[in-house]
Amino acid sequence: MKIAAVQLTPSTDPAENLAAMRARAAEAAAGGAEVIVFPEQTMVLLQAVTVDALTDIAAEWWARFVALTAELAAEHDAVVVAAGFEPSPDGLPYNTVIAIAPDGTELARYRKLHLYKAFSQSEFEHTRQGDELPPVFDVTRGGETLRLGLANCYDIRFPELFRSLIDRGANTLVVVAAWASGPGKEEHWSLLTRARALENVSWLVASAAVGGGSRGAATTGLSRIVDPLGEVVAGLGPRAEGIAIADVDPAAVDRAREVLPALANRRFSLGYRLS
Repeated sequence: MKIAAVQLTPSTDPAENLAAMRARAAEAAAGGAEVIVFPEQTMVLLQAVTVDALTDIAAEWWARFVALTAELAAEHDAVVVAAGFEPSPDGLPYNTVIAIAPDGTELARYRKLHLYKAFSQSEFEHTRQGDELPPVFDVTRGGETLRLGLANCYDIRFPELFRSLIDRGANTLVVVAAWASGPGKEEHWSLLTRARALENVSWLVASAAVGGGSRGAATTGLSRIVDPLGEVVAGLGPRAEGIAIADVDPAAVDRAREVLPALANRRFSLGYRLS
């Protein structure tokens, strides 16, 4: 099953961002993508708007964002995964990922659990934390079924979240991100994305925003598709927009878990609850 990880540069203009989604979805579909993944903050670049502006944008644009995601799924006969800002009852919006099937069915909705609070930055000032584990859902195309689990950016630093997805049957980990630039950050991202795939012997598809902000370098890019043995089979650099596409084969997970039965060899029986 071909999956595309879209790497684009969100701006402060939601209309401009939705137009970019439309163009990139067409490009990904032309490349044969059956699942198209857009990065975190595709609806609007978080680093470039105030708290009040973000809340207003969420109220005005979230429904249109969801509608466009469904439209693109139908137009290109693909599952589309996209991330934006969803209004919430307490005023601050959720940082939310949705997955929509070609028939308009919402397959999954994930409100970011781990809001970024590190390196002197905090998302708690302008977004609300989710309170449910990320979902796992099936995508079947051409007789192949992938079981996808969703994660969002800073989640990548919390291996327990990814293991919870695996324990619920995921064989493909889908990460959306707007990974903040800074000293060592690109190395962190590169290491952590490969580690999450390898330790779980699973595919990992990471779609990341690139550039943006006042200096045009707010986010690091490096979108990639990593195979179950930790090899990057398709990837993009840290500066330019583009699309990474790869054939994500569920049978490759079975083969990898035969030669590397780390999950079967575990001595721990785990349960998960949110603190």
